[in-house]
Amino acid sequence: MTSLVVMAAGRGSRFGGMKQVAGLGPSGESLFDYAVYDAVRAGFDDAVFVVSEESQDPVKAHVDSGLGKHVPVRYALQQAGERPKPWGTGQAVLVACAEVSGAFAVINADDFYRRRSFELLGEALANGDDDHVIVAFTLRETLSPHGGVSRGLCLVDGGHLTGVRELHDVRQENGKILNDEGVELTGDEPVSMNLWGFRPSFCQVLAAEFDAFRLRVGEADQTSEFLIGDAVDALPRHGGSRVRVVRTPEHFLGITYREDVESARQELARLVDEGVYPTPLWP
Repeated sequence: MTSLVVMAAGRGSRFGGMKQVAGLGPSGESLFDYAVYDAVRAGFDDAVFVVSEESQDPVKAHVDSGLGKHVPVRYALQQAGERPKPWGTGQAVLVACAEVSGAFAVINADDFYRRRSFELLGEALANGDDDHVIVAFTLRETLSPHGGVSRGLCLVDGGHLTGVRELHDVRQENGKILNDEGVELTGDEPVSMNLWGFRPSFCQVLAAEFDAFRLRVGEADQTSEFLIGDAVDALPRHGGSRVRVVRTPEHFLGITYREDVESARQELARLVDEGVYPTPLWP
């Protein structure tokens, strides 16, 4: 059993609404509709949606109206409590661990990864070794024409991930790719877009590292976040598996700016016209 964990707990504060359920496809499909569709075609068995108190009702309503009639779905609630926002992506995956029984993938609900990315991830998880997996995109294939974006630069040694360096306000100007950190970039670099594949053992690492994180930051800290990368960085301390880097040739599509919405709609309409996806996606 291989599950797709969809991180859909965002509150939509910057976007001005729940962008994870925004109807961008020709028949009102969200980006996670296409992700689940592609993942199932690539051999994944079911989907686990990580939701927050704010997102659970709109996400469930959207799922129930379409993909939930075709794909087994479960939910995991990431509670923020008194915090102004949830504990972060690492804790989101941790709460999903109770709903998975084997290897699993992790994605953002509001990103469009395309079919070949899920095929590569499924193949990597099925190869029988103990490696975890990150599907890395080529940097130039992830940029927005509407402004700068944050990107995680994958540091790779011998095909395995050694770290992720966060770069901010990455944008293309006058034929050059610039960023706030001043790192020289060609555009060919592999970057993380939160498309991961994990073995079940990763859940134990997450639990141990989240406990250590909470002890370190203290209950008074209301803003620090425990990220997936924090647990990945801790893998050597647990004597665990490494993370293999798999490059995808696909073009990434995300919604950072409101102007990205129309671009996404046009691209999805084009793919439907070309027969890549049916419409409606979930008849």
